[in-house]
Amino acid sequence: MNVIKENILNAITIIIIMVFFAFPKLTGMPRSIEGFKQIEIALGIPATFFRIFTGISEVALAVLLIFAFVYKKQTLEKIAFAFLLITMLSAILLELLARPEPKLILVAIAVFLAIGATYKLNKTYNNKTWYTIK
Repeated sequence: MNVIKENILNAITIIIIMVFFAFPKLTGMPRSIEGFKQIEIALGIPATFFRIFTGISEVALAVLLIFAFVYKKQTLEKIAFAFLLITMLSAILLELLARPEPKLILVAIAVFLAIGATYKLNKTYNNKTWYTIK
């Protein structure tokens, strides 16, 4: 049963990353374009470049998670969840500091994913074999 819960959590994580984060950025959805224009104004980073770069990074993260889960590679899983945690913390900061009106649903999703990543990292590092490469 525990394995089933883990697999469901893993699948939900990947779906959320793709649907709520990567897909809108890479397809140029208006809400994503507008959000990155606000980031460009606040930080001076070109909106289109940063939007596409971020979308590609999120797809790479999802692919890394898929490989880690399918091939049961604990080292890849650690890297992927550390990458997810850093990405979501960055997303929260950008959403709260760069936008005039933060989208709370995006903050909530990022917080959920950051908590999930922290849980998975904590579980991995508390495992007695955390230091082994499988």
